[in-house]
Amino acid sequence: MQTNSARIPDSTKNPDRERRDIVDALRAAGVAPQKLMELDQGRALAQWQNRKGEVRYERPRHHALSIYINEGDKARRVVNGRAVSQGFPGAVCLFPAGSQSTWQIDGQFEFFHLYFNDRDIARCAEQTWDCEPDRVELSERYHTRDPVLAQAGQLLALSDWQSPGQSMAMDHLAQWLLLQVVSRHSNVQQATPSVTGQLSTRYRRLLQERIHTQLDQTLTLAEMASWVNLSPYHFTRLFRATFGCAPYQYVQEQRLTRARDLLRQRGSKITAIALLCGFNDSSQFSRAFKARFGETPSVYRARANAR
Repeated sequence: MQTNSARIPDSTKNPDRERRDIVDALRAAGVAPQKLMELDQGRALAQWQNRKGEVRYERPRHHALSIYINEGDKARRVVNGRAVSQGFPGAVCLFPAGSQSTWQIDGQFEFFHLYFNDRDIARCAEQTWDCEPDRVELSERYHTRDPVLAQAGQLLALSDWQSPGQSMAMDHLAQWLLLQVVSRHSNVQQATPSVTGQLSTRYRRLLQERIHTQLDQTLTLAEMASWVNLSPYHFTRLFRATFGCAPYQYVQEQRLTRARDLLRQRGSKITAIALLCGFNDSSQFSRAFKARFGETPSVYRARANAR
């Protein structure tokens, strides 16, 4: 296979164009993402597979977290033509904005990237630790051992990115990854704060009402947390303690319950019901409904109307 080399384009040539420089570098090297999911507020997750070539990340305008899934021993970071580190399954790399690195790939391996920016880091530090956001600096990491992040990589590998409701679950995971990056690989170096108790009765009712009225819309973790003036970190823990499940699980259950009620009514098309309940299309809705209730929406409707 021919060796490919890629350099990130000069960011000064088109400063108004928003793009992910590391994605550009990999694509220019002939590597295409196997999966790519856009998340809330400009974040994104991507799964890559590389086999051979040279890639250069030169002063990207965004941050990136990399987690190797398998193999990786043929991926080496090179400085002045000499290999200075070598990958392995579960290896973690962190590329702060403005960093530079060159990579020589001599064999197949798979890895995940989380792309995020300064606003994400500032928001995470400020909301979680009440830390001055402009004081947070990420550390460069190359082939670091971090069992917690490595386990998250395995979870990503096992996830069905196309399953209904998965985008919200992935956004939830991305928020958690950001928290780990700031607490473990920055100058903050603080343990995540403990969270005890439950949401107040007033906040519980507010969440139930607002979620119910917005089931047909895209709901994100950050948006729901803002309804009760909490950080995503504190909100997720208090929500689980209050409702017994993660926010994305609760939203999915409410959508499917509403859909089941609507299917009992005659006249509405299944596609319309899917959209009213926040699903992108009828096929996605059908898969989620069958997974939850054991039969497709059309079968359920026919059986319900036959009574």
